[in-house]
Amino acid sequence: MGFLAPQSDVWIWLTIMYIPILTVMFEKDHFKMSCFKIMIFLGIVDMLALWVNSIITGYLAFHGAVYCSYPRLIYCAGMAGLGLWCCSCIIAMSLVINRLLDLTKPTICAMFFSGNKTFLVMTLPIIYGLYFVFFTTPVMFSSKFMTWFFDPLIFPDRGFEYANIPHGFNNLLVVGVTCLLYTSLCCVLGEKFNMIEDTANSKVKNLSLQIFFQSALICAINQIASIIYVIMNFIEVPLWLIMLGHVLWQFGHGAPVLIYLALNRTLRNGLIRRLGFRQIRIGSYNAERGSVNPTKTGHS
Repeated sequence: MGFLAPQSDVWIWLTIMYIPILTVMFEKDHFKMSCFKIMIFLGIVDMLALWVNSIITGYLAFHGAVYCSYPRLIYCAGMAGLGLWCCSCIIAMSLVINRLLDLTKPTICAMFFSGNKTFLVMTLPIIYGLYFVFFTTPVMFSSKFMTWFFDPLIFPDRGFEYANIPHGFNNLLVVGVTCLLYTSLCCVLGEKFNMIEDTANSKVKNLSLQIFFQSALICAINQIASIIYVIMNFIEVPLWLIMLGHVLWQFGHGAPVLIYLALNRTLRNGLIRRLGFRQIRIGSYNAERGSVNPTKTGHS
């Protein structure tokens, strides 16, 4: 019980750190760009998901809860956690598709993402998430393993009755496709960077590597967490692997805060400006959750 309860404080601070970053995204010059609209939506979903997999989970772990202890809380939180995770997967996919189209097919990108069209596109992740909330088996918390399972662990040897096949589809296919799309994005960036004059090559190559490692890190975290969660619901695995899967689930929603501050110059400079410190000059490209931010003259 002592593992998740103390670390929930860390995730509370990460949730709080999202707020000033979101205020920077809502600035007029940023909000008019489609990528920032998507990032705002993703940030809100991540904040809500952290409440489930970190704050509520810490509370339940502290009290040694099982499903029978808090049936309504666990059932509702399980529905929300599952829906938010699947929703965030589609938003992440939408973000990388947006960046790929912006770099390769700007006309098509404008067709789907210009102006308020981005909000229409974002209804798809909402519908997708709501499908998992209302039409699939929710996850249930158990203090025995300190994480969430589809099997409420009430009846022995009946775990397969609670299997959530659509969740497995989401974790193995949707997250996998997103990783492939990020790889494509890195290839496109590499080709475009090679076309830049040699005088700027060193800085450009460094930024290219930065974006690659950023996207690789996020994809690795989400992919490993996805695979572990699918496996542990069908196969008996060691407790340390279950705990690793849960921490990676938390990190998948909380890591963007740290990545934005460390690698996204646009957001970092905006936050520094809001705090009253000197602003750092930025270039045309900025790292963001495995993608690239356009400047003010970029496509919406």
